[in-house]
Amino acid sequence: MFSIQMLPAREGDAILVRWGEENSPYQMLVDLGTEETGKEFIDKISGLPDSQRTFEAVVVTHIDADHIGGLLSCFVDCDKPYAIVKDFWFNGYMHLDGRRSDSALEGLGAIQAERLSRWLSTQPWNELYDGGSICRREGESLKVIELAGGMNVTVLGPTMQRLEKLKTEWDKEINNALQKKHNKSSVSNLESMGSSLPLDIPDAQSLKILAKQRPLRDTKAANGSSIVLLLEYEGKKVLLAGDAFAEDLVDAISLISSELPLKLEAFKVPHHCSRGNISKKLIEAVDCTNWLISTDGSRHKHPDDEGIASILIHKKVDFVNLVFNVTSEYNSKWSNDKWQKCFGYSANYGSPDAGFFLTL
Repeated sequence: MFSIQMLPAREGDAILVRWGEENSPYQMLVDLGTEETGKEFIDKISGLPDSQRTFEAVVVTHIDADHIGGLLSCFVDCDKPYAIVKDFWFNGYMHLDGRRSDSALEGLGAIQAERLSRWLSTQPWNELYDGGSICRREGESLKVIELAGGMNVTVLGPTMQRLEKLKTEWDKEINNALQKKHNKSSVSNLESMGSSLPLDIPDAQSLKILAKQRPLRDTKAANGSSIVLLLEYEGKKVLLAGDAFAEDLVDAISLISSELPLKLEAFKVPHHCSRGNISKKLIEAVDCTNWLISTDGSRHKHPDDEGIASILIHKKVDFVNLVFNVTSEYNSKWSNDKWQKCFGYSANYGSPDAGFFLTL
């Protein structure tokens, strides 16, 4: 058994991965959405037996409120953390220069990451990476971690260059994350454009025109520092891209597969299918049927119409499944029967309580 569950995570990511025997699977968690998501997760697991609350790894892909917030409420601020975690994966400030620091608190001065890092200093933290940076290093072979139960995990990103870039902007990025939490009207120029609600796509040519309408690429240092994971279990591959940059993903994919496209069972697209993180080269670099999009559209109105159109225009297979963790006013338009038939896709939506459960 190999399954991916995109939990309801407001505008963010919260991805539960399970593998092994169906009645007693192994599991890992990648991000946990906003702080509200973390509180809801506690309610779901608090009454379960230890075996169902144990995680081989919990990954925090990067320092943004819609990825890191749930970890704070579920673990850091919880008097009794209910999840049993063998290893936390997170690049704190001390990991941004590629060295392992003797002090788990060295250089920290920003509230949200400091809270998480102080707590992680008492937990198993990046142990499968010998306490060092979780990243891809230029000129070195990709490191494959084998988790219990036979799950192979390859870290495709970030590069050390992206971590070094984040180091120079650490305080600013953390403050931006805090501002997002406290000031709901605060959005970046890149993200504020969002998805247009009314949309008319009468033919394939109109879809191509829509796919070409793009703003500048995402250059946010925090997004570029996202931990990108390639999961492989019993020959099936899944790519979880965090909020990574499209060009970085293409470079990493080329290292995995000398002959593109790379065959995937599912691809959790970067940055909630923002047009700034989707490119023609990225879509053409993978042979994938299931395209996973995690967001309710709140605040940034993701997914962007241009991002979805790009997937449909540049896909390497005849038919794809667009998989949304929840239904929103910004993604429900893609359930249009005529579009699904004309453009070779199906639109699939999860529930408000459980999100979307995909068995591979």
